[in-house]
Amino acid sequence: MTASPFLSDLASLLAGVGLGALWLLLPGAGLATLVERCGPDFGRGWPRLGWSLSLALTLLPAVDALLVRAGGVGMMLPLHAGLAILALRRPDILRPQRQGSRLAAPMVLLWFILIVIQFADYVTSDGMLNQSLLEFDLVKHAAVTSAIAHQGVPFADPFFARPGFAGYYYYFYLLPAAIHWAGEPFVSARMAFAGAAFWTGIAVPALLWQISSEAGLITAERGRRFMRLALLFCFVSGTDLLWMGYRYLWSGSLESRSDWWSTEVAFVLHSIVWVPHHIVALIAAWISMLLLVQARQLPKIGRYMIAVLAGLGIATCFGSSVWIMLTIAPVLAGWGLISLRKGDITILIAGIVALLAAIYQIHDLIVARHDNALPIALTIRPFTFILPREGSWALLHLLALPLNYAMEFGIFAWGSILYWRTRKEWPRQPVQILLLASAMVSLLIASFLKSTIINNDLGWRSIWFAQLAAIIWTTAWLHDQPRPIADRPFTFKLLLALGIAAVLWDIAGVRLIRPPYAPTSPSHELFRLRSDNLDQRRIYEWAARHLPANAVIQHNPALFQRSFNFGLYGRQPTGVADKEANLFGASMDDVSLRIATIAPIFSRALPQAEIRRRAEASGVDYLMIAAVDPVWSAHKGPPPGLRCIHREPLACLIATKDIAR
Repeated sequence: MTASPFLSDLASLLAGVGLGALWLLLPGAGLATLVERCGPDFGRGWPRLGWSLSLALTLLPAVDALLVRAGGVGMMLPLHAGLAILALRRPDILRPQRQGSRLAAPMVLLWFILIVIQFADYVTSDGMLNQSLLEFDLVKHAAVTSAIAHQGVPFADPFFARPGFAGYYYYFYLLPAAIHWAGEPFVSARMAFAGAAFWTGIAVPALLWQISSEAGLITAERGRRFMRLALLFCFVSGTDLLWMGYRYLWSGSLESRSDWWSTEVAFVLHSIVWVPHHIVALIAAWISMLLLVQARQLPKIGRYMIAVLAGLGIATCFGSSVWIMLTIAPVLAGWGLISLRKGDITILIAGIVALLAAIYQIHDLIVARHDNALPIALTIRPFTFILPREGSWALLHLLALPLNYAMEFGIFAWGSILYWRTRKEWPRQPVQILLLASAMVSLLIASFLKSTIINNDLGWRSIWFAQLAAIIWTTAWLHDQPRPIADRPFTFKLLLALGIAAVLWDIAGVRLIRPPYAPTSPSHELFRLRSDNLDQRRIYEWAARHLPANAVIQHNPALFQRSFNFGLYGRQPTGVADKEANLFGASMDDVSLRIATIAPIFSRALPQAEIRRRAEASGVDYLMIAAVDPVWSAHKGPPPGLRCIHREPLACLIATKDIAR
């Protein structure tokens, strides 16, 4: 399996994508058939396939979370198999039109190739493992996927060995965990997650179509033009490269991600490969709202049944991303109050169902997290390209917000302005109102609130409702023009070119914009190609096959930040991942104390008895020492007297119990 990492990853990804169709697409088609019995009509062919995928991502995770909690990942199998069988009874309604296939087939192939580029490892000509820069987040994704596949939910904290369980929003990870569970050992946790990201990417243009169609924004006879533009805009970003060029002229350094110049506003491709769980939460929120809009036209029984389904979707939104849920909650609450004043309890029912379906998740987040600070704080979104982040610059950051967002949104800011300039009246259609309301709330939250747990995930993710609306408004305005792109002014075409170039930059950045290939900022040193990464991969893959799943394997937690291999290639947890090991709810004080205990083992020569004492005090069963560690460099190999139970040229796995007292 490790002789050729690229071929191994490619085969694993292919199997993962195939299993994803069985776990997601077919059950979603069966789900669409069941939901139609309540009243909605999802059509045939491509529209139905899109709805099948969206409904599966929206409704199944909330139910799956309860099933997995009851008896492990295998409990999902009867539900998904039953829905798939229901779909296969009417395969004719899923058959896509031949005309649409001419565009769909090459786009799906292109998307798969991009997923391979972003996720698969390969060995360079000098024998080093080129890992995607996605590893910065992928280590977390793979570790959670593996933990759920082997433990169910709730699962033990994979970043910090401690009693109890992790406090994290895990609903999205149920899909890659099911793929990994069904395909192991051929489908790794990394590639199972990549397979889930692949299907999430397919669902995004479907969502753009569904919202726009329900909002009445697609002109008759111009549906194909709308879809072509929507697909194009899935590969467009803002004007970030202008600032990247200025930064290079000013500092001589580059960044691998085009959007690192200011507080992040990441568009479709970037968000799907880095954080697909937040995108699934966005899909779940919007599909739930579309179902609630459709419910208004149904008799009471059908309306209330749809409300129950929408409630499951809202639970999925919360369970996939707390930050997305916090953003859409004011819109749902306001809509619910207006409906109650009119005597309609549909949204109230959905809210009650969502609360009941997510009650265990709420419990996990409250009980398993030991954060001392409030998770949300007031802020003014900084425009860090031209102004310092800290100090008394708040007023200037506030005044710069319009310019900040104009630069981040690029062509979508232009398109949205033109869309609203050509409208003759305020929107009255329900979906159009929801689109506007969610965008406005999104901008308010992203501008004046921030999360305090490691990164500002609230500011980064809440803005997605405004992004989605801007993409739809731009597409709706353009698709009515006789020649949507050719007749636009030069500035518009320049913004489009910059947006596409930024996406291409991000695609190349995960592989090539890093030391030693490019002059990067000091922060990128942790992404430098390391000679021992291939051997570390082999060590962890060996451990996954031969050691108990609950054995704690400890790497050097003080050397790199989120750039380590245990979660990428193994299945065992670690004692402490790094200084950000509080990600899943561990106390920051406990994290710091354990790093202080463990780190000296990897940094300097210690007596064997001292090494064993420190390892046992931290609950560590095995030590993984590699060439990157100072203690290895000092001895040109593992510390003298320590026996490797498995050895690669540049990495060594040592059992704590074998170390002399």
